[in-house]
Amino acid sequence: MTIPTATPSELPINCIADENSNCAECDLEGELICFVNKNFANKFTIGNIIYRILAITIFIFSGLLIGHWWMLISYSIVLLITFTILEPRLLCSHCPFYEKKGKCLKCWALRGMPKMWKYRPEPMSKSEKILMLIFGSFIDLFPIVGAAWGMTVFGLNYTNPDLLFAGVAIVICTFLFMIVAGYFSRVLLGNACKRCANFSCSMNKVPKELVDKFLEKNPKMKESWLAYGWQTD
Repeated sequence: MTIPTATPSELPINCIADENSNCAECDLEGELICFVNKNFANKFTIGNIIYRILAITIFIFSGLLIGHWWMLISYSIVLLITFTILEPRLLCSHCPFYEKKGKCLKCWALRGMPKMWKYRPEPMSKSEKILMLIFGSFIDLFPIVGAAWGMTVFGLNYTNPDLLFAGVAIVICTFLFMIVAGYFSRVLLGNACKRCANFSCSMNKVPKELVDKFLEKNPKMKESWLAYGWQTD
């Protein structure tokens, strides 16, 4: 019995999405994150969840101190839209992991997010990077604004017993939030971003020579990158 093989048109554009790739014998093995390390992915997911829970908690106590809830509501809405729609479209759809089979992302970062868009092997456009920077900065940095505002109100009214619990709580949450933020900086900028296969991300730090090597192994993807102005050495 003959085993059917895929036609060239049916083959994945990149080797990460190819189930038959022999990663163990690739000279880029260990240089790039080409497969999902579940232990690392679980740590990232847990850290990300804790980060977002602390951010929302900061806005809850900030709302109690300030007396309004627009920051909590706006942050929650933007957070949901960013992770389920915008980031998968603007950033993830250009990542080689996005081409892997399935209706949900199978990567080390946004595992489980819905894949509503087609895989785009070309690099991110300038407008996509700007939009991602805007929304990414908002969900990552806006909690600091909420914390500073809430703690300022508490500092000006620290003698008010009605604000004591919320004031102490927001100080503790902000301290924990900064610790988790430092952890993320170390995990991302100090590790993952130096080996991530989503090369056109604004945070990506993979050296150009490694990007070129990966593109040489993936001619279809290389063709898309060259069409968008990438210069190989």
